[in-house]
Amino acid sequence: MSKEKNDLQEWLCTYDVPEVSKDKIEAAISMGKSYMDSSDFNKDGLRNILLSQLQYLPLSFWAIQTSLIAVTIGLVCLLGYLAVPFYYPLTVLAIVIPLIVLLGVTEVSKSTTYDMWEIEQSSRCQLVKIIACRMLIIGLFDLFFITGILVLISYFYQHSVMGVILYGMVPFNISCFSYLFTITKGGTAETSYHLIACMVCLAIVFSFILRQQILFETSMIVMWAVSYVVSVLLLGKAVQKYLKHEKMIGEFSWNLQ
Repeated sequence: MSKEKNDLQEWLCTYDVPEVSKDKIEAAISMGKSYMDSSDFNKDGLRNILLSQLQYLPLSFWAIQTSLIAVTIGLVCLLGYLAVPFYYPLTVLAIVIPLIVLLGVTEVSKSTTYDMWEIEQSSRCQLVKIIACRMLIIGLFDLFFITGILVLISYFYQHSVMGVILYGMVPFNISCFSYLFTITKGGTAETSYHLIACMVCLAIVFSFILRQQILFETSMIVMWAVSYVVSVLLLGKAVQKYLKHEKMIGEFSWNLQ
């Protein structure tokens, strides 16, 4: 019995995996990361990446976004039909814009929350590229419909289309900047409360500013154009910092799942 046991142990020893040095393990990891960053691994074009990420935006998100936009369009049409002062529909839009943007930013941030690892597993992209694509999808969706609502307002009130678009795009850009800045600077545990507080503050400030009729005079269009350029620059910087923030912190928390 002892001889059989020894023979069995010797036979098992022949299948032992040899110990690998730490240097070789690190070299293998580095090789894998280099391959994942190479063009051979990331062969999908932007179009394919965008289409692949659409499946991870839940139907409930689109339903809420579409409902908010539909209600806003209905209110704008009603106010335009009743011929109320011009700042009323703009105020409605200024209150709704922060909420629409907040829903989009929250959905983008889900890329680094629990149970979202399948996004990375099913696409040959880094986390930052995935977040950027999801941000692009939601941003273009919101931008398209908000621009359409602004064109509708210009039709009802016979104002310059370009001017009305500036009146709406400046609050939109500032909302996006404020939320991304809040996420980047705030702590993870309190971010939701900070975003809600930010949304309330933005809605109050925008509704107050847009009630000042002097801002809609023709002579003020240059000020709106400058404000739009500044808001775009601020938003671009905020997006850059947000993606850097997700790369430094988001990938770490994602890899722990």
